[in-house]
Amino acid sequence: MALENRTINKWTISRLKIKPGDCVLEVGFGPGYGMEHILKNYPAVKLDGLDASETMKEQAEKRLQKYVEEGTVKFMVCDVERAELEHSHYHKILSVNNYTIWKNPQNGLKRLCEALKPGGRMAITMQPREEGASPERTREFGRLIEGDMRTCGFQNITVKYKKVHPELTVCVTADKPK
Repeated sequence: MALENRTINKWTISRLKIKPGDCVLEVGFGPGYGMEHILKNYPAVKLDGLDASETMKEQAEKRLQKYVEEGTVKFMVCDVERAELEHSHYHKILSVNNYTIWKNPQNGLKRLCEALKPGGRMAITMQPREEGASPERTREFGRLIEGDMRTCGFQNITVKYKKVHPELTVCVTADKPK
């Protein structure tokens, strides 16, 4: 599953169009694979991670120790709905296989929208892996995330699908109005 997660992370990250100097937030960073990819492939970014798990924070800190010591990476442990994020701070935000575990996804999206700079971009990706996972379930996730983003005021919403073993995957991107 680690290989599939890395493929999904890379795809999601590519959809953000990260530029040098961007401040990026990953919600649900897990052991830090996505963050590691960003740091190795996109120069001069500032990267924060938000995850509900202290264990994931410890694993990611170990993996990215050099960047933590440099001050390039900061980790936070909290639910997205309660996270204290600086307003209009991030250029890009991503979340992979995390959206469906948020207690209140629309409240989480509102928090993240507030944390995005005007014109900032967000990407949320889901690949169902639970019992009953199917392409139709993936399309349901796509419709749900798209609708929630629209409700929260995002614009330029794009829904893309990609087959990544073991199941169809969806990535929804959107921009905060300028």
